[in-house]
Amino acid sequence: MRVVAHTDHGAPLVTVHLMFRAGSRDEAPGRTGLAHLLEHLMFEGSQHAPKGHFDDVLERVGGTNNGSTWLDRTNYYVTLPSNAVELPLWLERDRMAFQLPMLTEEVLELQRGVVMNERRQAYENRPYGLADERLHELLFPPDHPYSWPTIGYMRDLEAMTLDDARGFYATYYTPGNAVLVFAGDLEPEQAFALAEHYFGDLPAGPALPSPESAPALPPSPRVQRDTMDDDVSFPRIYHAYAVPAYGTDDWVALDALAYLLADGDSSRLQRALVRDGRLAQDVDTYLWPTALCGLFGIVATARSEVDPAAIEAVIRQVLDDVARDGVTDDELTGAVNRVRRDHVGQLATMEERADSLAYAATVLGDADALNRVLDGYGKVTKDDLRRVAAQYLSADRAVTLVVLPKADEDEGDDEDEEVRDAA
Repeated sequence: MRVVAHTDHGAPLVTVHLMFRAGSRDEAPGRTGLAHLLEHLMFEGSQHAPKGHFDDVLERVGGTNNGSTWLDRTNYYVTLPSNAVELPLWLERDRMAFQLPMLTEEVLELQRGVVMNERRQAYENRPYGLADERLHELLFPPDHPYSWPTIGYMRDLEAMTLDDARGFYATYYTPGNAVLVFAGDLEPEQAFALAEHYFGDLPAGPALPSPESAPALPPSPRVQRDTMDDDVSFPRIYHAYAVPAYGTDDWVALDALAYLLADGDSSRLQRALVRDGRLAQDVDTYLWPTALCGLFGIVATARSEVDPAAIEAVIRQVLDDVARDGVTDDELTGAVNRVRRDHVGQLATMEERADSLAYAATVLGDADALNRVLDGYGKVTKDDLRRVAAQYLSADRAVTLVVLPKADEDEGDDEDEEVRDAA
């Protein structure tokens, strides 16, 4: 187990953050959603801390806890007064060493239903809810670990077995696959001693394949454009690229470029599509900090009566302009300042710092790599932005998904009624 200690005596609080290098990327086709389902199962009680005990004892000392699953990791975290820091360590030890007896068919069926209902609410029954899922299917080959949604496909959730859950737990929920972070009112020597006391006697667990051996940047997509109907009022355009992985120099440059393109009223896409062009209601860019490769996206919602093709054309023109002509000094300075502002702002609380340190240690192999990423923004040049735009955001590497409002099913019936009445 890797242990990270970040000391801040500003308040008598500490966050204990346990992250496993186990996310949806570690699933197999046909068993998607397993990592997220197991996260739910982990809150159903362990051998010496039955269901409800975890929350109850933490709440008694003023603590809060939660967990989440993503493509590259699953995490569990507790924030509580620093004088009670040993409590979450005991609880997490019990989940790590004594969870298997609690993974029963009854518990699996209960949480399977909960997760399937989450999927219905967040995907099937939500406007634009299936767009990201389809976008990933277009961008990545079917066997790529990022091609399926973290929550999993409904058919796979239905097919999940108890042996699947037990096998995933035994493989990935081990000290050797975990990063433990202490952030807050605790000295490093105390943190390391506590980690040794509570986890030092547990076996490291099976060796896992190195992340470097996994497939990385996928080839140019076979299908570059698709449309889908949804119960929405306005068309929405999703434009995405597979780009270099989190922490690389090119990822940092692409992150600055994302801010230059759509952060603030004066950004290029905001001017071209919203403020001056008046083609879109909104436009945004994003860059996922993922381990195998990054995902650079542009999302724009069309104004009423605007053809989505017009928005697509403007997006392509803006990207081509950057790739051909580059950017100005003022644009570069503004983008770098804004991106650094947001990244530093995301470290405001102990929970956020613990999460960022755990993620850097998990994905980049070193918690100190977080500082190297933040320092990298100050080294980005205009030539870097022009180069990454030309190299990674070219037309042949793009996928575009357009979500269109469903046609009014009653319109055809009304027309038929009018014809019959006229007859």
